[in-house]
Amino acid sequence: MNCHERTIAALNREKPDRVPVFSCTEEQNQIYEILGQKGNAVPLSLIQAGITGRLVKLAAPLVNASGWFNREFEKFMAKKLEADIALGYDCSWLMYSAIFNVRDNRQATDIYGRLYDFVADPDGNIDTPMYREGLLTTPERWEAWPHPDPDRFHKALQRVFAGLQRRYGERIYLMGSLLCGLWENASQTMGLAGFAVALRRAPAFVRRMVKYYETLYLAAVHAVADAGLPGFVYSDDMGYKSGPQTSPRVMEEFFGPSLRRITDEAHKRGLKIIIHSCGNVNQLLDLFVEWGFDGVHSLEPTAGIDLAEVKHRVGHRMCIFGNLDIAHVLSHGTREEVEAAVKHALRAAAQDGGFIMAMTNSHNAVRVENTRWMIEFTHRYGTYPLALD
Repeated sequence: MNCHERTIAALNREKPDRVPVFSCTEEQNQIYEILGQKGNAVPLSLIQAGITGRLVKLAAPLVNASGWFNREFEKFMAKKLEADIALGYDCSWLMYSAIFNVRDNRQATDIYGRLYDFVADPDGNIDTPMYREGLLTTPERWEAWPHPDPDRFHKALQRVFAGLQRRYGERIYLMGSLLCGLWENASQTMGLAGFAVALRRAPAFVRRMVKYYETLYLAAVHAVADAGLPGFVYSDDMGYKSGPQTSPRVMEEFFGPSLRRITDEAHKRGLKIIIHSCGNVNQLLDLFVEWGFDGVHSLEPTAGIDLAEVKHRVGHRMCIFGNLDIAHVLSHGTREEVEAAVKHALRAAAQDGGFIMAMTNSHNAVRVENTRWMIEFTHRYGTYPLALD
């Protein structure tokens, strides 16, 4: 089987020739190391210190008007795919992250109404901007925010994804995505405290807000399909380490109808669509199935997720992605620890098919060497029929 056939078989809850491996890596330090281009990453000091730092601070409006910052995000997506192909991944999560506006040389906002800090990875290079707070703390502020136009959004995403599909689509199964889902957009742009108040005092406003974000996500789904990609990742962190960020009842009442429309539209366009959520999502797993998702990713072991239990509960209804630990195993673990983690995941969830190996998330502390071991051991032990003893 090739990477496409292998991935599709697993997404259909069948047994491919071997377990596919899924990439969610988005970190500069790892991608440039894989490509042998470690010096190409952008140091944070370049935009914060000295003359260049002062220039960035003064020229923030020009940087935004020129689109330079977001074009760099778009270029980096190609580097990410080149690295994924070089490592031997079968499928890749391709996140569209060109959504930022530079406020000054230390902070940025996004198109939704969040404030971020620029932060550094362990090598001192620019990492993914770190969410600080929501700027739209009241319904009035949300209404006044200049919301992105879904049609323009569709065109931008289609342009980028179509180019990447033409260049890389035959060599790796691509799953397009859009940074921030409906829950994150609704709760983070207001802040969790303000959003909780709005749920009680202004439910009609919350529904209107969620409906708008639905239109953006539908535009993204159509952009991915029009670009010729075969899959879509709906990314929306709904969990804390201890459980869901709000009750399953609230998630179903306010977000369920929109999520069903998103998955329905994806399926009508011929896309496979999976859901990514960090945290302990045990109480949400059945909803993920009911909402129509073909697979679920993250399933963090450090958040109390038992992969075998997930497989037992929903593995006959959706594909399981995961769940190699990035807190220790892939960041600090030995070769033997990575081997043991791979074999544990295969035993827990791969025996009957419908399983795709993946680390739980992207993080700048993950070691490239450990990632190589994850792929190596999946290829070694993940060939069907599995032989793990």
